[in-house]
Amino acid sequence: MSNAKSDEIVWVNTLKGACILLVVLYHTVLPGFEGTLKYLTAGWIPAEIWVQFNTVLSPLRMPAFFFVSGLLATNGVLNRPWKQVFTSRITNLFYLYILWGFIQWWSIVGISTEITGQRISQNLNAAYAGSLFEFLKLTFMAMSTSWYLYGLGLYFLCAKIFRQYKVALLAAAVLLNYLAVEKIIPFWGPQSVAQYFLFFLLGVFWSPVMLRLSEWRRENILPWAILAALAGIHVIFGLDKSLFMCVIAVLVSVAACRWLNQHFSMRYINWIGRNTLQIYVIHRIFIEFFGMSAILFAQRHHLFEHAWFSFLWASLYPVAIVGICSLCSVAVWSLTNRGLGQSLFIFPTLIGLKRGRSAA
Repeated sequence: MSNAKSDEIVWVNTLKGACILLVVLYHTVLPGFEGTLKYLTAGWIPAEIWVQFNTVLSPLRMPAFFFVSGLLATNGVLNRPWKQVFTSRITNLFYLYILWGFIQWWSIVGISTEITGQRISQNLNAAYAGSLFEFLKLTFMAMSTSWYLYGLGLYFLCAKIFRQYKVALLAAAVLLNYLAVEKIIPFWGPQSVAQYFLFFLLGVFWSPVMLRLSEWRRENILPWAILAALAGIHVIFGLDKSLFMCVIAVLVSVAACRWLNQHFSMRYINWIGRNTLQIYVIHRIFIEFFGMSAILFAQRHHLFEHAWFSFLWASLYPVAIVGICSLCSVAVWSLTNRGLGQSLFIFPTLIGLKRGRSAA
């Protein structure tokens, strides 16, 4: 039994690690790297492959992340009393969301001012807010780089409150998904929160079903055929980001992560999976710094005019930035996650409780 549980934790870390790297890659490619394509004198094919790769993986990246988050939250939603989970789950998530939203805003605005001397983006994102009021408004609307934490807190709260009505909750989540995908819900932040609630619920309430469907069994052929048919119908009618395509992507990713752990050593990606929080909240700051510095340096020195540089840029820039920003994020966490610095990654009240459990 313990071995089976250990295997489950291993593939969960693999999936989390893959998802966080895909998130960093997405923020690297869009819009920074994509914006440099017009300067390239060579390497258009690998550059376009990177852009399309991010687009193709949209049914997997956040659905899988929220599914595994829901799976890990199952015990807290179903079994633990409110007193035990309100601070550790809900308060902690909202605290980290607001704290790191402010740190990202302060850092990114500072970086852009220092390097370019002007506001670098007019995007509706709290990280680029022009005033404190705009930052607070966009943060409240989940239009922040760290919106995943905001969504996770709301999802946990709703799942906990309405856990006795899980079928009705699922129906509401499906409706929200369609409203978000069709952009009936305005603005990208509320759209994102509405779109992925479904996958968190699948992780909390229906993870045993999902895990069985992810296995190669004869009885799974019919459910898979139905999912494929429904996904195909959505494609025919031009419905982007089909929830059925997302479910298929989640099932395939779970099966792939299990298979990889059975046949290969995945300790590095699993280590990343155990450190997703620090990478998630810090990486965007380093993307802005390294990405902006590299792009401006290349432009000022006319490096894109050289075919060899353009080809290397198109082929290697995304991989290099993902690796550098992920490692730097973990390094910052390692240096700051001690003493008072622990409050950067966990709600201060929980630090004493964590020390008490370690001492016991």
